[in-house]
Order: sequence, then C-alpha cells, then structure tokens
Amino acid sequence: MAFKQQVSIPGDATYQISQDIKKYTLGDLGFITNNAGAYVLHRSLEPEKALANAIQLKVTVNKELTGFKLSTVSAGDLARIDIFNHAQATNMVQLYQFFMTELVARGVLEKI
Repeated sequence: MAFKQQVSIPGDATYQISQDIKKYTLGDLGFITNNAGAYVLHRSLEPEKALANAIQLKVTVNKELTGFKLSTVSAGDLARIDIFNHAQATNMVQLYQFFMTELVARGVLEKI
C-alpha cells in the first residue's frame, strides 16, 4: 500500500496528514523509525492481550512527513480487520477513537 495524504476508514471518517506534523511529536507519541526511515506506531485494540497477539491500530508516516498509512490489523500484521463489524466492536472502537483523537489533538492527523 502506497503512502497517501488522505485515508478513509470504513465505518469511521477520512483522515489526512496534518500540515503541522513534527518528527519530535511522533517520537513523543511512541512512533518508532523502521529501516526505511518511516515512522511506525502500533496500538493494541485488545488491552487484555499482549500486543503481539492483539488486533492493532497501525499508523505509518513516511520519512518526509508527507504521506501516511492507517489500518487496523490482526495479530502479526497479517490481515486487515474491520473492527466496526467485529464481535467485540464496542471496546475496540472506543479504544480506536481514543487513539485517533490523540493523533488529531497532537497535530499528526486531521479529521476531514
């Protein structure tokens, strides 16, 4: 999947990369730099499980801070998961909304 400036999440909203995004903010939020120089954040949407075994919110921002990827993925990052139609949707959506609100409030993403 290529980096995009806008990403739509089925069941939620469309997000775009913020003009005010800063590298130090990504570090403060827990993003880790991968071998390609992109910034990657994994957040568990199932807090009762270890991160490696849980459905996760995955956000990746390219090293130029001009594009991003956003998805909810299964354990091990094997497949995309639609959390809005999941059996435990209420808890996962609540956590997802919390994490997305934080990314918007800190100037990483903007909700359209």
